Amino acid sequence: MTTPTCIDPTLSAYILAGGRSSRFGSDKARAVLDDLPLIQRQAAQLRDCGCLVRVVARHADTYADLGLETIGDLEPDRGPVGGVRTALTHRREGWALITSCDLLQVNPDWIDTLLTPTMHECDAIAFRDDRWQPFPGLYHTRLLERADVWTRGSLQHLLDHANTISLPAPRDPEIRQVNRPSDLPGQ
Repeated sequence: MTTPTCIDPTLSAYILAGGRSSRFGSDKARAVLDDLPLIQRQAAQLRDCGCLVRVVARHADTYADLGLETIGDLEPDRGPVGGVRTALTHRREGWALITSCDLLQVNPDWIDTLLTPTMHECDAIAFRDDRWQPFPGLYHTRLLERADVWTRGSLQHLLDHANTISLPAPRDPEIRQVNRPSDLPGQ
């Protein structure tokens, strides 16, 4: 793993942690891996890449006890698309790197890959295999002006209808999410 070479020191990263974790059975952002809660582990990985990190959760300060600046979701119960909209509203202008709290890792090479395309020519940059892999992804605040991309409440719809640059999904390592306790390594 290398430190990203293209990182913009003003790039804000937002970790979405506003879900109910119903399949997991408890707050999966607080599930421990390598002696750290997943969300704290991911925040450290993003900071190591030079990002300013914030969390979007159901309520502001949900993760303040973990030392994470947390903003309240403007659209609770809208799923990840509501979290993306909250992050972009908070960002106000420019690009935001958005991830979800259930990623096992955020590889610096992935961020480097996302930052490689000519960013002024699009509204989003995301990985894709047979479908969009929206996290991690880059989203521009211009999307807030596009009512058509928010109509279905789906990130697949948003990425299909926005001016999105599609990049091949990483394979080594691949993007892995935690949905159940058994998805955690060593469980």
